[in-house]
This record gives sequence, C-alpha cells and structure tokens, in this order.
Amino acid sequence: MLSGSRFTTYLFASTALVVGVTYHTHSIRRQFYPTVIALTTNKVASLVLANAALALTLLVGRILKSAFFGRLREAEVEHLYERAWYAITETCLAMTIFREEFNISFCAMFCALLFIKSFHWLLQDRIAFLEQAPEVRLVTHLRVLGLTSALAALDAAFLYHALSSSIARGPSVLLLFAFEYLLLSSTIAATFVKYALYVNEARLGGRWDEKGVYLFYLDLATDLFHMLIYLGFFAQLAVLEPHPSAVPPGATSSSGAASSSGAATSSEGLGHQAGASSSADAAPATPTSAEGLRQMRLQRLSQPPPG
Repeated sequence: MLSGSRFTTYLFASTALVVGVTYHTHSIRRQFYPTVIALTTNKVASLVLANAALALTLLVGRILKSAFFGRLREAEVEHLYERAWYAITETCLAMTIFREEFNISFCAMFCALLFIKSFHWLLQDRIAFLEQAPEVRLVTHLRVLGLTSALAALDAAFLYHALSSSIARGPSVLLLFAFEYLLLSSTIAATFVKYALYVNEARLGGRWDEKGVYLFYLDLATDLFHMLIYLGFFAQLAVLEPHPSAVPPGATSSSGAASSSGAATSSEGLGHQAGASSSADAAPATPTSAEGLRQMRLQRLSQPPPG
C-alpha cells in the first residue's frame, strides 16, 4: 500500500497528466464534442483517463477506510493483499468464458467489485479483532453497523442490476457479477450474525458457552450455501458453453466427406450440362416446321444457276 507522501505524489501526477492531455487535445480540436471524442478514442488519452479513475478510486477508498476503520493493523493489510490477489486470479480465469465482452465497462465493474470486496474483507477482520479486544468504544460499534448496512445495500443493488440485465439481454458477463454479488450478500449476512453473537457474548460478560456451537453451524450453513451457488454457476456455464466432447467425433469428417461428394456430384452435373449446351450450340439448327421448309425452298429458287 502506498504511503501518504507517495500517494499524494501519485495523485498530483495523475491530475497533471489529465489536465495536460485534455488541454493538448482541446487546443487541437477547439470544440467540446470533438475533444471528448478524441479523448475517448485515443489510446494514450484513454490510458491517462483510466489511471486518473484508478487514482480517484484509491482516494475514495482511503477516505472511507479512515472513516470506518481508522488505522489498519498489519495483519489486516496482509490479509487484504492475499485475498485481493486470489480474487483477481479467479475473476480473470472466469472471464475467459466471456472473453468477447472484455471492454471498458467490464474493467469498471471489475474494479467496483474488487473495491466492495476489500471492505467486506476488512470488516470481517475487524469483527474478528473486536472479539479479542478487552474494551470496544461506542463509535466502533456505530462504524461497524454503518459499514454493514452500506455494504448490504450495495450488494443488493448490484445484484439486482446484474440479474435484471441478464434476464433482459440474455446471458452475458453480468451473470458472473451476479454470482459474485450473491456470494457477497451471503457473506455480509453471515458477518452481521457473527457480530450479533459477539455483542450478545459481551452483554453476558463473556460467559456464553453456546457461542462456539452457533458459530460452527453458521459457518457450515454459509459454506453449504456458497457451494450451492458455485454449483449453480458451473451448471449455468455448462448450459451456455457445452463441452466439445458432446459433438460426435466423426461428425466433422463425415460432414466434410458428404460436402466434398456433394460438390463432386454437383460439379459433374454442371459438366454434363455444359457439355450438352456446347453440343447443342455446335450442332446446326434444323427446322422442324412446315414454314421453315417453305422458306428453304424459296431461298434455293431465288439463287442464280451456276455459270
């Protein structure tokens, strides 16, 4: 994670690049609409704008982190890096199925998903830390409740958008994000239940022996639900992308042989037709009617006798 001074330098450098590219493009185009078109179509300008969007996202993330968590512990930062690496790898592997839809919209949705996932992970680690803390302030409880409510609302909103878009437009890359946000919705629900169990234990003075049993069944139910979600996702992928072995092995060769034999038959037929037409053209035209015979006789009579 970038330190405060390095992040400030990165933020100002990104802002300066955006201002410079925008000014240079506007000095050439001279109008607003052509400037926007040039910025969105030029590769270098698009890269600069994407970097600025990333810097802005990191800035918003730092502000929200300070508001809900304060200073992060080293263990929380380490867990954040590890989970982010696995999440990026898994999403990239799943994206190979929808590789035709890789565009700017997908990159934006992927960054938003990773951004929301990061706060889910931090919330889980913070609640696990609160269970071991000797004393927790009221402000910390308010932060946890506020962040839990915000994440639950975001998960529900993105899940509704992904499902409604998939139903309206058909299966697409939004199906992948729908399953991801469904997993996040179940995770935030389980996290809130764990927090409620912790609050109840704190109310009883830390003498609640049945808490471990409830946590065991909660983790078991969450894992089973996640397994069902993964099975449904893979079943949907099997319907959308059938396995190549479903095609009979000899179907391609037999179809190729049939097409070649059909082509040979058609070529032979065309050859016979061409031969018949050429022979018909080469043969002299013979009259077949009485009118034709009468005209031939008149032509012979009109010819002068040989000298």
